[in-house]
Amino acid sequence: MSTMNITKSKFMEYIRCDRYAALNHIYKRKDLDDAAMDRYYDLIDSLEQFNPDTDDDILSPDLEQLQIMMPYFTKIEELAARKIISDWGGETRYGTTYGTQKLFLRDHRNFNLMCYVDIYNKQDNQVNIIEVKATTTNKFLAMGYTENKVRHTIFEADDTGILRLREERDPTLLENRKYLNQRKKLFERFTDEGAYVYDLAFQRFVIDADVPQARYYLGVLNHEYVHDGETFEGEPVYDKNIITLIDLTTITEEMMSKMTQAIDLVVDRIIADDESRVRLGKHCQLKKQRECIFKDLCYDRFPKKNSILMYIDKHHGFKDEHGEKHDYFDLIDDDYLAMTDVPHEWLNRRNNQIQRDCALTQKPYVDQGKIRDGIAEIRYPIYHLDFESFPCPLPRFAGEKAYTQSLFQFSLHIEHEPGVCDKEHDHIEYLAPDHADHRLDLVQAMCAAIPRDGGSVMVYNQAFEKTRIRELAALYPQYADHLADIADRLFDLMHIVKTNTKLYTGLGYDEERAKTVNFYHEDLAGSYSIKKVLPIFSELTYQGMRVGNGMEAVYAYASFATLGAAERAELRHALIEYCKQDTWAMVEILAALRKI
Repeated sequence: MSTMNITKSKFMEYIRCDRYAALNHIYKRKDLDDAAMDRYYDLIDSLEQFNPDTDDDILSPDLEQLQIMMPYFTKIEELAARKIISDWGGETRYGTTYGTQKLFLRDHRNFNLMCYVDIYNKQDNQVNIIEVKATTTNKFLAMGYTENKVRHTIFEADDTGILRLREERDPTLLENRKYLNQRKKLFERFTDEGAYVYDLAFQRFVIDADVPQARYYLGVLNHEYVHDGETFEGEPVYDKNIITLIDLTTITEEMMSKMTQAIDLVVDRIIADDESRVRLGKHCQLKKQRECIFKDLCYDRFPKKNSILMYIDKHHGFKDEHGEKHDYFDLIDDDYLAMTDVPHEWLNRRNNQIQRDCALTQKPYVDQGKIRDGIAEIRYPIYHLDFESFPCPLPRFAGEKAYTQSLFQFSLHIEHEPGVCDKEHDHIEYLAPDHADHRLDLVQAMCAAIPRDGGSVMVYNQAFEKTRIRELAALYPQYADHLADIADRLFDLMHIVKTNTKLYTGLGYDEERAKTVNFYHEDLAGSYSIKKVLPIFSELTYQGMRVGNGMEAVYAYASFATLGAAERAELRHALIEYCKQDTWAMVEILAALRKI
């Protein structure tokens, strides 16, 4: 009799390192059984492109937040199933509740391997296995290379729209080094693409014992699909082209010997039950949605301040006096845990030298000249602007694609002259009242609040705001000129705090100084997110706020439809206060920078 079930999520976690299985045996989450854990990690995997606020540290959502998003992921599975039924016919089995799908079991070394199949399709003697993921085709079509100045992808669509490896049409590509370098990413479980392949390959290993000739596909969202705005009873209507299938039969077949070794390794780890420390590495998946839940147990030896992990651009490694390059995980193995453990002469990047000096002296680094020259470029009145958006997996409104960052809120503080801005009276906000399409209302409110007067539109990390404004200009051509004017006046406060090479070379600085940070404080811990910068310059805090980061704002907005009037009103107030905090934070940071 099998001693233990190994589901695909358990396999994907236990394959991390020798220690994980033993730690999970001791500390495993009591609130999740195998089925719930599988579902939890399916959703986590889907959120890797979901974080709309690049200023926030990535936070894994809790189960309550994931439940808010569940209807969208369920809908994607339904759309994929409808496409299969429409295009392929035959016998199709799927279920939107975990456990209702077709189950496959395989005994392996007295362990019970199991997987539920999102969509099982059988046509005559051909079985098709489809794993549905709420990612997009862009992830796979971005896998490519340039040859003779022409860009090639390793996947291409066949006559039916299924993405297949180009080698199926042109086998000579298997002799092309550039093609093969991209292809091998599919076999690496810590690449975005490889994680999905590993997931599907585990299922193939389980299913092969019963159905040896099945074909294996991922069902994902078509990143080129644009919603036309059609609705039925208030809900968006999608045609079958919103889903694209990716044929990974060949790749998963090649994975089988590797999968046998990986599953044997997991079984060995479960049997050994050894919680001894292991080498840290990319399997920890730091700062990713799948960051190991036991990370704090393994990283407990690092200092709270000025750890080697806080070095900017540490992924490039460090070179010793002999020119030998050292990966930072190799240094950690040798007990280089603090910034100051790394010899100064090993730091080839000026910004790292600054970080180490700050760690030694406990004094901040300030380039007063660059900060003042940067501030001198700002024009008044300043419009401190911040957006909140909902990157819904499924497009909701006309002109949107999957994961379009659909704006639902903005906050604006108007600073008339240096330091002349009242937190309440000089604040303007807009928040969509519900989940209907209020984008035009938002545009009209923003254009009314930001006249074409030449004043700088202050943001923090401007790529997000600039892209959103240009998207709105394309949607609403009647406001295109005004929106283009706003986009042209964007000024990124991060360029003053950190730096911007283009800005400062334009002001006459040489490139080395231009790319060197303007300011560094040990409390930044290597990050210039506004949540790290703010406490250094202000007593303003997000602690204790009902909505306290960008992801919480997304979930708050997403939950509107499920709440009663009173609770929705309370949550709307929390969203307004959060977004207002973001723009007021810029006012306070700028005020402090002026005093440097």
